[in-house]
Amino acid sequence: MNILITHGYSDSNKGDLAITMACYEVIKEKYPNSKIVLHSTFREKDRKAFLFHNRFMSKFDIEIKQGILPTPYTSENKSKLNDLLAVYRLVKEVVQLKLSLFSPTLGRILGGKQFHSVQDIKKADLVLIKGGQFIYNEKEDLRGNLFLWRTLQPIRAAYLLKKKVIIMGQSFGGFASKKSEKTAAKYLAYCNQIFVRERVSYKFIEKYHLDFKAKVIPDLAFYLKKKMDDTLSIKLSSNKKYIGITMVNWNFPESENPVQAKENYIESIIKTCIYAHENYGLTPIFIPQVTVKHHGESDIDIIETVRKVLNSKNVKTEFYTKDLSVYEMMALYKKCELLIGTRLHSCILAASVATPILPIRYQGFKTQGVVDELGQKNLLLDIHNLTSKELIDNLDFIIVNKTTIKNILNERTDKFVEKFEKIDLG
Repeated sequence: MNILITHGYSDSNKGDLAITMACYEVIKEKYPNSKIVLHSTFREKDRKAFLFHNRFMSKFDIEIKQGILPTPYTSENKSKLNDLLAVYRLVKEVVQLKLSLFSPTLGRILGGKQFHSVQDIKKADLVLIKGGQFIYNEKEDLRGNLFLWRTLQPIRAAYLLKKKVIIMGQSFGGFASKKSEKTAAKYLAYCNQIFVRERVSYKFIEKYHLDFKAKVIPDLAFYLKKKMDDTLSIKLSSNKKYIGITMVNWNFPESENPVQAKENYIESIIKTCIYAHENYGLTPIFIPQVTVKHHGESDIDIIETVRKVLNSKNVKTEFYTKDLSVYEMMALYKKCELLIGTRLHSCILAASVATPILPIRYQGFKTQGVVDELGQKNLLLDIHNLTSKELIDNLDFIIVNKTTIKNILNERTDKFVEKFEKIDLG
């Protein structure tokens, strides 16, 4: 059986890597002899970068190729020239995609990589749209709308080629307008099955009368609990207790004053770290869940800002910069007393090893949906109106109720694994 997974991203985003790994593992569990191809959103032309972004997934029994309409950007630097070059690449590849879909002869001659991507779809018995959250647009502008449209094209291509299409554990939205919502719903109607990872997305599917082909499943990354190697060990100081922290270098599009909102976020993390250190003897350990850069910036930048302030206040911190595998990251979270997690999949991986989480929602509704399923809704905070008092109150609650919380997380995540084993992709 030939199976194509679309929308592969960067292994420097450990959450996305966890989803891709879990998608692979679920397929191999159900179809042990299947041949799997992964379509990446990165370009093969820059071979060094392509291999780097797939450095962990390339170790699996999987063929990784450039996908339908990959990112048109080839540089992290912002400039009008780069924007113009990106537009040129996108227009060129849209033409190549159409030629490859509707005129195989011309596609073979002029279609470039798009022709080869179309051939992968033609050979596939099943096309899986990888889980996560990438069917959305934050703004109703040219860039936001093009991102949404480009992201949806692998679904349309597979539909035109009469292939079975399954969406594996997605969150949909937010959408900047009703028009964008309807555009997404139009393409989702092309799918044979839609697995959503939380109930807010299911309500979106219901709104557009697609619920007859939809089911709610946990985030795919929870499946890795079944594959976790308990013998893995991460070296940390044996005489310290750690509070894990993941941060996101966010631009606060939902805030009226983005600059102030970011300052509040940074200040709240700093004050909570000081409180945890002074009252519970916890050492803050910062874990860069995502190191891939967007327009020249990454989570590491905001982490270094916070660490600099904490060090000036005599709060010693640690920064785990090693390029960890997903399983190593789970082992690291297991060493922590709790995790303040802004990155959703840091919370998922921590919960999978029964480390209590203090989740901070920053985009869409993916975090609140997943946290609700974990039975931790009472601890969820929002990055756009975050305060140190809320963070500290929740930290105190976790410390007092740590044993109960760990038991709940163990029970819930065990049930999640059982749900994956019952999924029917037939």
